[in-house]
Amino acid sequence: MCVYNKNFFTFKQMTFATPTDSQETAKRIENFFTVNNVKMKVIGMECGPVVSKYVFELLDDTQRIAAVEKLKRDLGIRLGIGASRVLIGETEWQGKVALSIEIPNKDRVIVPPETVIPIDFDSVYKKTARAYDLGLDDYLSGNTPDISSIATELVNLGVDTAGRPFCIDIAKAPHILVAGQSGSGKSVFINSLIAGLIGNAFYGNCDVCIIDPKGTEFNYFEGTPHIGIERADGKCDGKIRSSEEAGDTLDYFVNLMNNRLAFFKENHFDNFHHHRTIAHLDGECNIHKDCGPNDRGALKVLVIDEFYDLLMNYPKLEDPISMLAAKARSTGIHLILATQRPSTDVIRGALKANLSTRIALKVASRVDSQVIIDCPGAESLCGHGDMLYVGPDTDIPKRLHGCMLTQADLIAMRDFAQKNWKY
Repeated sequence: MCVYNKNFFTFKQMTFATPTDSQETAKRIENFFTVNNVKMKVIGMECGPVVSKYVFELLDDTQRIAAVEKLKRDLGIRLGIGASRVLIGETEWQGKVALSIEIPNKDRVIVPPETVIPIDFDSVYKKTARAYDLGLDDYLSGNTPDISSIATELVNLGVDTAGRPFCIDIAKAPHILVAGQSGSGKSVFINSLIAGLIGNAFYGNCDVCIIDPKGTEFNYFEGTPHIGIERADGKCDGKIRSSEEAGDTLDYFVNLMNNRLAFFKENHFDNFHHHRTIAHLDGECNIHKDCGPNDRGALKVLVIDEFYDLLMNYPKLEDPISMLAAKARSTGIHLILATQRPSTDVIRGALKANLSTRIALKVASRVDSQVIIDCPGAESLCGHGDMLYVGPDTDIPKRLHGCMLTQADLIAMRDFAQKNWKY
C-alpha cells in the first residue's frame, strides 16, 4: 500500500490554495458538458504544482462515460490549453472510484527536493531505528508483528495532484519499470529515486548498483557510500557500471540471489525480510558468514538505464534480467528498469508480469502508454517529471509529479553521504 508515513520520515508537503480561476474553470467545464447534453456536476477539486484535478459525477445514470471521453478534444480547445493536454479518467476520491478531469495549470510550480529527500537525514535514521525497536518489542511480548512492516524501505516518488508526498515500499513494489520519451524528465526522476533510496536508508540497509550505458547520467553518485557492488571488506566500491560491465554485474546478482535462496532454504527462512528480522533479534547478521564474504545482508537495488538499447546490443542479458525479475524479490534484490522506447520486443509478457510497479512519463503515442501501464493517458502528460503510476495494489493510474534535482543538490547529497554514511 502506498503511504506517506509522517511519523518516521520528514518530507516537505506542498500546500496550494484553490485559486479563483480554478473555480471559474469548474463552472466552464459544467457549462460545456451541459451544452453538449452531458449532465454532470463537479463535486471536488485538487490544485497541485502542475495540474488541477476536477472530480465530477454524472447526474444521469444512463449517460455513457464514452460520451464524456469523446468531448475531450473540444474541451481542451475551449479552455485554451490544447486538445492533447486534457486527461479524463478514473480516480480515487473519498474512498470511492470517481471520474476526473485533469487540466494543466497556467503557472507551473517546481517540486523541490525536500519532497523526495528527507529534510533531516539524522532524524530519519533515529526514527527508523526506533520503528525497528517498536516492532521488536511487540515481537518479544508475544504480539507478532507483520515482518514486512519492520523491514520496510520507503522511497518517495514525488507528490500527487494535491502536493502530498507519495511513498512506496520498495520491498512490496517489488520491481519498477520507468519509461518516457526524451525530455520527459526520466533521467531526473531516476536520479531522485536513487537519492531517495540512499537518503531514506538507515546505516547499512540499502545498496544501489547502477548500470549506465550512456556513462553520463549518474556520474554524481560516483564514490558515494552504498553505491556499486559489495567488496570483500563489506563496503561498496562506489562505481557506476558501463554497458560492457553489465554482463558481469548481472552474473554477480544472479549468484547473490542463488546463494541467498540456498541459505534461506537451509535455515528455514521465508524470505529476506524474515531473515533480517530474526538476525536483528539475535543481534547479528548470520547471512555474512553463510553466504560468502561479499554479502553483509543489505537490501540491493539494481538500476538499469536505457534498458531497450542495452538488450538490443547485448541480447544475452535478457535471461539473467528475467531470472532476477522472477525470483530475486524474496532475496531482497529489486530492479529498476528505465527506457525511452517501450516496446513489446523487449518488454514481453513474462517480464512485464514481474514488473508490477510501472511508471509512465510523457510518451509519444497511445500505443507506448498501453505497453507501459495497459491504458492510454501518458501521451497527454505535460513532461518534465509529470507521470502516471500503476502499482501492485491498484489498476487505476495515479498522477504524480517528480521533484527537480539540480547538479548542486546531487553534489551536496554525495558530499553529505561521504562524510556521514556508515556501513
